Amino acid sequence: MNFIKIIAIFVIVIGIVYAIGQAPQMIEQVKEYQKAQPVKTVKKPLITAKKTPSPAIVKPILEQKTATTTLSKAVLDIPDYRIPTGYKREELSPYFEKVQVSSVSTYSWGNYPKSISLYSYLQEGELINISSWKIKSNRSEISIPKAIGIYRPDGGEETDIILSGSNYINIYNAKSPVNKNFRLNKCTGYLENFYDFNPFLPMNCPYINRSEISYLYGECQSYIMSLSNCKMPETNFYNSLPGSDRGNDCRAYLNTINFGNCYSKYRNDKDFLSSEWRIWIEGDWFIDSLHDRIRIFDKDGLLADEYIY
Repeated sequence: MNFIKIIAIFVIVIGIVYAIGQAPQMIEQVKEYQKAQPVKTVKKPLITAKKTPSPAIVKPILEQKTATTTLSKAVLDIPDYRIPTGYKREELSPYFEKVQVSSVSTYSWGNYPKSISLYSYLQEGELINISSWKIKSNRSEISIPKAIGIYRPDGGEETDIILSGSNYINIYNAKSPVNKNFRLNKCTGYLENFYDFNPFLPMNCPYINRSEISYLYGECQSYIMSLSNCKMPETNFYNSLPGSDRGNDCRAYLNTINFGNCYSKYRNDKDFLSSEWRIWIEGDWFIDSLHDRIRIFDKDGLLADEYIY
């Protein structure tokens, strides 16, 4: 038994010695084997850059943000309870309630036509162009036309209606006696001598100063002072004057009592223009005679006022 153990121990020792001697060669063989193997490459996933959305997609988003963030202070300050039913704040005009419907006349009597009246509430220096604005009822609509801003002896050209301060805009369902819309002034009352306005034009022409006619003879002065405001001299009295110097002086002054002379004399006055505009629109009237909902829309289609009756 001892002999066998001795043999076994001897074999083990011989094996260990052999392994130690062959170790360097075995390491080199492993390295050579690794070099001989093909190199495997790991493919990284392809990362593609994100495409920038096209302008056609981005633009509406930017516009929407702008529309939301650029509401005028006037619109932002409107209390919620003032916003008409069915409308959102962004649907209100920057001129909301600065131009309002003040009254509606749904019936005509005699020669007095149906009408609708607007009124402006503007700060000093503030101006609003309302031509092309829409006034809509439940069944139809009208577009606010142009008008003569300063009516002259030759009439004048119709241009956009520019409101300032507290202006009245009376719109009549009739034909204009002068075939044009216009803003009244100190002298337009003289037009009543030639045209039949209904309702009548205000007869607020400047009074004749007594000192201006003091050089005329008594009967002439009395006649002139008897004339109502904006009233032109009658032909009968004019022709009855004597052919003397005093008669000629009277006729010469009577010739100055008219629209043209009034316009030349007072057109530069600060208060020459009236606060009233008159517009005439022919055809079927767009407002219901019993009940209706009237809305004013500015040139951008935004709500400026609502009037329910």
